[in-house]
Amino acid sequence: MSKFKSTYGFDISYKVALKAKQSAKEAIYGSDADSFSKLSWYKEAVLESNPGSYFVLEVDPSTNRFHRLFVAYGGCIEGFQFCLPVLYVDGTFGKSIYKGQILSATGRNGNQGFYPLAICFCDSETETNWTFFFKQLKSLLEPQGRVITFISDRGTGLLSAFDKVFAGHPHLFCYKHLVANLAGKYRGKGNSVMIEEVKKFFKIAYSSTEKEYRFNLQLLRQEGGAEIIDPFLAEIPVEHWCRAFYTGGRYGIMANGIAESFNSWISLERLMPVYCMLDQTKIKQMEHMGKRRDEAQRWTTELTPKMEERLKVQMEISRRFSVHYSSPGVYEVRSNFSYVVNISEHSCSCVKWQINCFPCPHGLAAIQAASENVYDYIDKYFRVDMFKKSYSSPIWPITNVDMSSSESATDFILPPLAKRPPGRPRLKRFKSIGEVEKKLIRCGRCGKMGTHNKKSCTQPLVQ
Repeated sequence: MSKFKSTYGFDISYKVALKAKQSAKEAIYGSDADSFSKLSWYKEAVLESNPGSYFVLEVDPSTNRFHRLFVAYGGCIEGFQFCLPVLYVDGTFGKSIYKGQILSATGRNGNQGFYPLAICFCDSETETNWTFFFKQLKSLLEPQGRVITFISDRGTGLLSAFDKVFAGHPHLFCYKHLVANLAGKYRGKGNSVMIEEVKKFFKIAYSSTEKEYRFNLQLLRQEGGAEIIDPFLAEIPVEHWCRAFYTGGRYGIMANGIAESFNSWISLERLMPVYCMLDQTKIKQMEHMGKRRDEAQRWTTELTPKMEERLKVQMEISRRFSVHYSSPGVYEVRSNFSYVVNISEHSCSCVKWQINCFPCPHGLAAIQAASENVYDYIDKYFRVDMFKKSYSSPIWPITNVDMSSSESATDFILPPLAKRPPGRPRLKRFKSIGEVEKKLIRCGRCGKMGTHNKKSCTQPLVQ
């Protein structure tokens, strides 16, 4: 309205401006409803132009309406095997008139950048849709033969679906979401109390050893209140969020930040027609990969730039230590404390080498004392050659010249029903597991605050 006023000098109503904006979008991107009928053609075009792609399109057979869609381009699938064996799984909402949810699986390359692997369009984040998404994802990952570590925010439908499809696979919880959940427990007790308890929980999550975990937990229980902390932690298996108890390689990753960035980007894209959603995602991925590939050609170091910078910082720290030989491959590294480093097993008693999958300063000091090449002890996924391989398989562009003559162009798919729910539009997101606060009541038998009453109380009474 203001642009029209400044350009032409006339006032127009909000309704007229809205219709004009909708007409402009339809002229540029096409009709929202008509775009669904192009999905059958798009599926054939993707599979033909990008061999190795995975495209699953489901339509309600009774009404012929769009149900859900899963797509992973061949270039992304091929390149992911050279990225870190870590996947962030998360969901975000679409902004078209048909709403819906976008589920994504996002990887991480050796230069700490995000790597889109697969996306799924569905109506909502339910256990059924997450199960569908994980089943398709499993079909992509099994041929690679790698153990993938998944990181999520513990969504309600996500957890149960993950246990069905990826039972036994490593699953980590984003500690930032856990911090938000914990902060809700202290809401109303003052900002200073909330900030202090969140800092203590941060130390617990980042504990490198079991002793450090118990020490930090005891501090939190003493000052934060055991009646709040204990029920909260009892619902979360410690191996899913604390560094000290996860035995696999987590590459130092604690939060789901990359997936959140990917979701923010994809939800702000021009997600009007579904066809444009897919095509725009493909174009952005090509631009992203092409840029990274050009940068990689200029790299002369063995490691990617961010990891090379980390190595320099760690090397500077390692110069302060004194190293003493113990036995073949085993060294004692002394600073304020004494650490045992086994370079043959890529381990240090500080445990940070095992957690980050990158040599700690104590390990680097021992490697140099052994007159070994430092780069031989760094994970292969942080190397430039692996980074180049991850972007060596391009996403080929798709031509739509023959779209009108394609046999699949006659397959008419109706858009999903997007009936507006009754009542005022919801302004706050649905809370995940752990965020829903249980009301605390005072027990009439033991007098303690909790979720039980005098009938279900099992607390011993102290005279």
